Amino acid sequence: MRAALPAVVVTVATTFLLSACGQGTPVASDPGPSESPTPTASPTVGTYPAFAPPDYAFTLKVSCFCADAGQPIRVTVAGGKVSDAVWARTGRGHVEGDPVEKYRWITINDVIDAANDTGAAQVDVTWPAGQDWPTSVYVDQSKNMADEEIGYTVSDVAVG
Repeated sequence: MRAALPAVVVTVATTFLLSACGQGTPVASDPGPSESPTPTASPTVGTYPAFAPPDYAFTLKVSCFCADAGQPIRVTVAGGKVSDAVWARTGRGHVEGDPVEKYRWITINDVIDAANDTGAAQVDVTWPAGQDWPTSVYVDQSKNMADEEIGYTVSDVAVG
């Protein structure tokens, strides 16, 4: 009987502790990377503003489940449309300066459009205060689908 007492005490204590979890008790959570702990008037998904300059160049990295993921691309935009895109460094199947396939011709406004995707399951945006473009956008179109997520990193923006 004495040997059974510790097991009963452990069982009762465990049951008590577990019963307190998830029984309608409010739980505080930390804000995610795209959330602010206090309300602000800053843009959110669906309200990010367009990038106004029509002529600029920037470096783009695309994160996806694809062969060229993470390879930097130097994109040149003229009149609001991509006029040129080349690999910014040598990688698998290409050398620095080689032209990039047109499906990777993406403007900063295309990246902002992804940031404004209100139909996606998850959108995370890093947009530094006072900057006219996001530095990163991550979009998960569907929580029930694997490997369709895509991310964009924007850097080295030169207007003019």
